[in-house]
Amino acid sequence: MSGNEQRKQWAEHIEDEARALEAQQHAAGGTHTPVEGPLPYSADQLAAAVADAVAAERERCAAIADRWGSEARLREAFGAFTQAELRAAGATARAIGSDIRNAPASGRPRG
Repeated sequence: MSGNEQRKQWAEHIEDEARALEAQQHAAGGTHTPVEGPLPYSADQLAAAVADAVAAERERCAAIADRWGSEARLREAFGAFTQAELRAAGATARAIGSDIRNAPASGRPRG
């Protein structure tokens, strides 16, 4: 089966699923709604879902690094650090957060 035939078959399947869901919703009445949409079925939908998940995880990790950029947070965790060490640790954490956000989509480091 060619790629075009598979895409057409998936498109028909998605349309069938949508009609079935619509009939199911009609039968359930107005007080019931689906909790979540269908899984991605096409290559494009899967690629978009993966990209969204990667972006969300990248942002989650960058936010963690950002939290460690706070001098107060560092002082709490590493009270024996000098002021210069706290500044250096904060700058390092902020740089890591920035690099996480700005890394290329491939996930490979630049340079």
